[in-house]
Amino acid sequence: MTTLPPPRRAWGRITLIILLVLSLGGNALALGAWARFREARTALLGPDADAGRLPDALRADLRDALRDNAGTLAPHLRALSQARAAITAAAQADPYDPSAAEAAMTDFRRVVDDLLFAVQLVFLDHLSHRAQE
Repeated sequence: MTTLPPPRRAWGRITLIILLVLSLGGNALALGAWARFREARTALLGPDADAGRLPDALRADLRDALRDNAGTLAPHLRALSQARAAITAAAQADPYDPSAAEAAMTDFRRVVDDLLFAVQLVFLDHLSHRAQE
């Protein structure tokens, strides 16, 4: 009488199935997180959150304008980083000085306004050149 060899396990197939299940689970988690993010964004910004979104072509043009004017904007970005560091230093000072923290925050707002003004000039200049083409 001949005995049959024990059946071989197909470890490659088992591994592939396990990886497939893990991948599907990961995709489900990612989709759930994306849906919750959109839900939270709508709750915070309202139902018209996407209304202010620029068309992709215009966004690409403006990104190019920012890249082309990086030298002009870099000092403003450095000033923003320094102003943020000043807020952190004022918040961690020992002893804490509320007037120093308030002054650092006021300076930060001024630096943000300067940066926004510079970015607006870049955008307006780019849009003017684009309209003339």
